[in-house]
Amino acid sequence: MPQKRKKVSKRKKTSKKKRRSFIFVLALGGAVFLAGLALSPYLWEKLQEIPYIWQKGYEIKEWLIKPSVVEETKDIKLYFSVPQENYLSPQERRITSSSEITGQARAILAELISGPGSSSLGPTIPPKTEVRAVYVRDKCIYVDFSSALREAHPGGSSGELLTIYSIVNSLLDNLPSQSEVQILIQGRPADTLAGHIDIRKPLTLNLHLVKASPAG
Repeated sequence: MPQKRKKVSKRKKTSKKKRRSFIFVLALGGAVFLAGLALSPYLWEKLQEIPYIWQKGYEIKEWLIKPSVVEETKDIKLYFSVPQENYLSPQERRITSSSEITGQARAILAELISGPGSSSLGPTIPPKTEVRAVYVRDKCIYVDFSSALREAHPGGSSGELLTIYSIVNSLLDNLPSQSEVQILIQGRPADTLAGHIDIRKPLTLNLHLVKASPAG
């Protein structure tokens, strides 16, 4: 009998220890949970700062390793339309831009949008057109225009053709290391500019539309 009582008492003690351990773990878990709830706004705020910190670190890294961009002056040819005629005519102009191809392309397009400096030539791009982006891949210049290029275009198959190759020729003639131009509108390829000429694929230089500068 005494031995049985000892065994029973030992079992009771063991079960008490288990209950105490369970209660302790439960209390500890509850305390951690409550602390997490209390600190969650702070932690969430710090987590949201991680992308910003990463971005700033990346920008600093880029600033440290990116070589300085050298500006240079360059003589270029811009291709404008000849009033009442279905061809383009070159006009020489001097620009100052970065030595990078994308920077030169932007400068060329800015001059083209600003229009000709002669009354004997006509503009080919609506003046409210903006260049949203320029990038180069596999010797192709991708130019992303605003919707004004299409929406403000006067229309007509001849005018559409001259606008397209005014852009293509002005870029490729002045940037001979590149061989094609892809026109994008609002970030996407378009079927046509004004309903006639297919611009879904990159285009190449077309000097068949070019004649000498008219007098005046």
